[in-house]
Amino acid sequence: MLLPGLKEGNEMKLLVQSDDYGITPGVSSGIIYGIKHGMIRNTGLFANMPWTEECVEMIRPYLTEIAFGIDLNISTGRPLSRQEDITTLVQEGGSFHSGWESRKLDGECEDGNHCLDQEVEKEYELQIQKFIDLVGGKPDYIHGHAYMTERIIAIQKKLADRYNIPYSREVYQKITGNDIFRGVCPWYVKPATIENQMRSSLSVYLNDHMSEILAKDIDMLIGHMGFVDAQLVEMSSYNFYRMNDLAAVLDQEILHTLLVNHVELITYKDLK
Repeated sequence: MLLPGLKEGNEMKLLVQSDDYGITPGVSSGIIYGIKHGMIRNTGLFANMPWTEECVEMIRPYLTEIAFGIDLNISTGRPLSRQEDITTLVQEGGSFHSGWESRKLDGECEDGNHCLDQEVEKEYELQIQKFIDLVGGKPDYIHGHAYMTERIIAIQKKLADRYNIPYSREVYQKITGNDIFRGVCPWYVKPATIENQMRSSLSVYLNDHMSEILAKDIDMLIGHMGFVDAQLVEMSSYNFYRMNDLAAVLDQEILHTLLVNHVELITYKDLK
């Protein structure tokens, strides 16, 4: 039975994106499970992690069914650049400053930017080139991970234009009318304590907003789906958010609602 206010044959389009593919093997396995059995049709690679190559091989059988982008990252793990080439981006031990550390360093700078633009662009270029080497083609889109400033956003946009691929921030703004860094994941209860994460439910959000979502011609949903593993707990505060996001894209009632309302799950490759 169609939801109230919808016409039979309506083909609403929904772009579902899961960030952080490759951040850990467990998260990556969860995203693949969400591709096989749920709503995920778009995900972006962390190109700088120790298990990146392994994760690319895991997802390779599904590349014709999804958009495989890149999550440009200067806040998690170690860089692809030599430490001496990007001194403003890394700690003494060679790992990236965390997002929290980078924002603190920005606050200590007169212009609010502690990192040099040329170092950011150098690291991003290496990550894109590693994606191309491993996957055999350009990313289907560019997405920025976590730590962001207006100057970093400009560099990401510059690279998206250079490679002639969609930039997720622009796509999100065009589709939803919201800024990606303010409007994304409104179901997350913050701060990201375990208690707040357990209270954060994409399933509840989708059920509460399903009528307005289905009334649109096109909408976009970005989450952080995945299984939780030991590596994730060590490096990210986003743990149970991912578990609950994955449960939502696998929810059989939600999937049935999308099916009977003729919702088409699309990718960045379907956008004109």
